[in-house]
Amino acid sequence: MKFSRENHPGNEKIPASDDQDHFDRLPDHLLPLIFNKILDGKTLVRCLTVSKRFNSLIPQTDAVFLPLPPLRKKPTSTKLFRSLCRLLHNIVVNKPRDSHKNVLYHSPNDVLKGFKELKSLHLELPSCKAESGLTGKDSFLKWKAEFGSNLRSCVILGANSVKREKIWENDNLGKENDNQNVLSDEELKRRIVWMISCLIAASARHYLLKRVVSDFSCLSNVVVSDGDKRGKVVIGGEEIAELRANSVNGGEGGDSWADVATESSLERSLIPDLGMKMWYVPRMVLPTCGWVMEGATLVVIRPLDHGMMGKGLDGGDCDLMGFDGDEEEREIFGEAVSEIVKTKKTYVMEMTSF
Repeated sequence: MKFSRENHPGNEKIPASDDQDHFDRLPDHLLPLIFNKILDGKTLVRCLTVSKRFNSLIPQTDAVFLPLPPLRKKPTSTKLFRSLCRLLHNIVVNKPRDSHKNVLYHSPNDVLKGFKELKSLHLELPSCKAESGLTGKDSFLKWKAEFGSNLRSCVILGANSVKREKIWENDNLGKENDNQNVLSDEELKRRIVWMISCLIAASARHYLLKRVVSDFSCLSNVVVSDGDKRGKVVIGGEEIAELRANSVNGGEGGDSWADVATESSLERSLIPDLGMKMWYVPRMVLPTCGWVMEGATLVVIRPLDHGMMGKGLDGGDCDLMGFDGDEEEREIFGEAVSEIVKTKKTYVMEMTSF
């Protein structure tokens, strides 16, 4: 058969009906369901410009994941010029909430200003190695904090190193001797640094959430994580309502104006008086996962007014899981927590508000 351009299947004319956009055939009530599956906030924002129809329907999306890009600071010519600008700024701007000199990322309120029906929001902040307090490439630290108007709980899991090793049958025998589970002064100081760095990072994210919930009245669930998947802040429906009411009331039953000014200058929420319970195992073998943690540490932190001391710190009424990470990492974290809470020896500490 002679093969010519005339009878080539690729040259057949496509019916005009196939040229139309099939999205146009979908009813309006289905499109928001599709947009909710996208999740990625940057993609949704770009889709706003596709058509007038998209522009009117995309803001009805109720679930968004939004990575916040870091701000690029504009270079200035001299240190003197920077100092003068800072001085003028401090003189002219006298409202506490207008201070954002240390903000490292764009405000989610600006990016999502049209999404007024948001119910679920996941913000991912840029990676920030400096906030962890870790030393050494094998050091490991994960944390999760829950807030309402103030900190409700914070769980920290850390280790000097985490490595995959060949596990011997008697490798875990030494862990039964709690007399060996004694922290040196240097190790204790390191763990206090871990606690403070995690609490500061969590309170900074909570401060960000105060501005977010005020602009999105339908929110019922918010997670703020980071690019390194090191820590996350979680806040649910009742806690969001409490936080929103606290922000609206201001000094009347909410934060005092002095606290508001202090938080604005620190760019984080104030941390209340805390009680802490810590488990420590010098060497902990995870037989199921095949990993070994050196200097394994678990810390549960709660405000003192929640009556946490001596109650519920064995995991009974405290969610010790839910750390950020992939599936394999979550299995490791789960086994680590289950093993470490078997340790009888614990450390109990208190920390004043800061």
